[in-house]
Order: sequence, then structure tokens, then C-alpha cells
Amino acid sequence: MVSKFTKSQTNKGTEKEGLGLLLADLRFQRIDVPTKRRILELIGKTGAFGIQTFDAVMTPEPMSPVGLDNLDERFPLLTLIEMKTTRKPIRNDALEGFFFGATEREYEMARTLGERYLFAFVVLSTTNDYGRPFAVLLTLEEVQRRTLSARIQYQVNLRSDMTPIGGPGPGWTIVLGDESHLPTMPSSEPDTQAQQRVADVEPPGP
Repeated sequence: MVSKFTKSQTNKGTEKEGLGLLLADLRFQRIDVPTKRRILELIGKTGAFGIQTFDAVMTPEPMSPVGLDNLDERFPLLTLIEMKTTRKPIRNDALEGFFFGATEREYEMARTLGERYLFAFVVLSTTNDYGRPFAVLLTLEEVQRRTLSARIQYQVNLRSDMTPIGGPGPGWTIVLGDESHLPTMPSSEPDTQAQQRVADVEPPGP
């Protein structure tokens, strides 16, 4: 059984590999956090979007690194890229069977920027019509046109100003491996009945 932590680490490795593949095309660039924050300021949606809403930027032609020193000048040329990466054997750019997760923030940013925000669907497997990994860039409009089904998933951050519960009650804390474990259902039978029930299932002695 794969733990959630292991799965998360695997997903991060997949995303990192996908980004490395995408960066082989010199039109794509990974940018640092301060530059990402400045991009959000230039979009005018600093409070609505976070730096996790896009992974890279794309320019029409390869160019020197984009950073705070030249961002304001180059911003009109940038397309923001949000990556979705898979190791599944996706056959071709029809992307049949490509399953991915997305946040409402990503969709909202895509609606705000239109063609200047693209989803990059990166396929790492070589079991496909091309015999090599490939990537497909799609606008939100095209993603929605191709979508078979979608479901909403809540992403929840719990408050940091709460105090410990301190005992049984709503939100009972279970410290695994000690006496605070939830007990098994207590028997309502008298002891003699319980003993008789045990005797019924025990094999007879020699």
C-alpha cells in the first residue's frame, strides 16, 4: 500500500521531470519567486492568485533569462504555463485518458488571461505514436471543450489559532499506540455470559 507521503513525493518527482523536459525547449523558462510575485502585481490580481498558479513562462522566441530587472519590459511577451504531467502511456495529442487535477485559482487565472495562460500537458512515457515524450499546450477554452467529466474537490487550510482539544469530545484525539486508542465496543453482557461465549468458541482441552 502506497502512503500519501510517498504518493506526494512521487508526484513531485514526476512534475520536476516534466518541467525539465519542457525547459529543453528554450522558449520556456522557470522563474524565481520574487519574479512570480511581480507578475501577479502586473496582472493586477495579487490577492486573487498565488505563486503556485503557474509553473513557468513562455516567450515567442528563446531569450535571456526573465527576472525582476527586465520583467516589466518583457511582461507583454510572456505566456504563463501551468503544467500537468503524467507517466501514463498517452497515445497522441488527442490526450485521451489524461487525468489531472486543477484548482479554481488556475481556472480563474486562465479566464483572466485568455491565450496568455496555457495548460501544458506533458507526457513522459515513450509508448505513443511519436516514440518520445511530448507536450500539448491548450487554452482553458480548449481544455473545457475536451473535458469528459469534472468534479469539485475542496482544498482546505485549517486555522492556526486553535487550542488543543485536551480530551474526549468533538474531535477526539487518538494518539496511536497507547491507551487513548478508541476502545473496542464494550460488552453489555454479564461477565458469566461473556465467559460462556468465549468457552463456546474455544476448542476442548486434551
